[in-house]
Amino acid sequence: MRWKIALTTTMVCCMVAAALGILVHNVVARQMVGEVRKAAATELDHALGHYEYGTAHGDVNAVFDPPDLPRRLRELVAGGQTGSIVGEQGGKPVMWAAGPADGKALAVWLPFGSTRDRLRDIDTAILASAILAAGLVALAGLFLADRISRRLATTAAVARRITAGDLDARVNLPGEGDDPGPRGSRDEVRDVAHALDSMASSLQGRLEAEKRFTADVAHELRTPLTGSLAAAALLPEGRPKEMINNRLRALHLLTEDLLEISRL
Repeated sequence: MRWKIALTTTMVCCMVAAALGILVHNVVARQMVGEVRKAAATELDHALGHYEYGTAHGDVNAVFDPPDLPRRLRELVAGGQTGSIVGEQGGKPVMWAAGPADGKALAVWLPFGSTRDRLRDIDTAILASAILAAGLVALAGLFLADRISRRLATTAAVARRITAGDLDARVNLPGEGDDPGPRGSRDEVRDVAHALDSMASSLQGRLEAEKRFTADVAHELRTPLTGSLAAAALLPEGRPKEMINNRLRALHLLTEDLLEISRL
């Protein structure tokens, strides 16, 4: 059972860590890519402004209809809109931003390699943190599961001893007498152990009461039976005396049996 609990705890932790990791990745990636996209859009606005007024824009990264411009962005510009997208330029990752200029696509690009590397570093850190957290949770789950399993095993062993007739056996888990409450140390396993101890105590008390009752009955019957046997011995010989003696002896044997039972 301990391995099942540890495995379940680890799986839940992994799912939570994966969900949080994806959430953090999306938030950070959106923020970092958004910053680069905003910078590229600013560069594009400057380039379009310089082109509109016929001044030299001086931006070495601004070109018309570059061959590396992504197809989706080229189609967007052909429709008279501006936009930005991550692509490649000369085999290196860049952030493209382009807009229409007299039927052409005026495009600018900014390096995106450092941003991609930072995202990879963040993903690596998230993965390492998730693995570490899963390992720690697995160890903690295994420890707690082992503790629960050992206490359940102790409770089961005591139950078997009680079944075998050892009514003095008790679990006696520490703290089982504490008052239940939000700050109490009682838990379900301790409640089961306490219930077993209470059951054993109650059963032992009832059996002892029955033994005392049986012994009292046997003693109460023994004295008059002894007197009856002595009185029957004074009767004249005959069938009536024999029948009375037989019944008294049978009752005497029953009384002795009751005494033997009370001594068990």
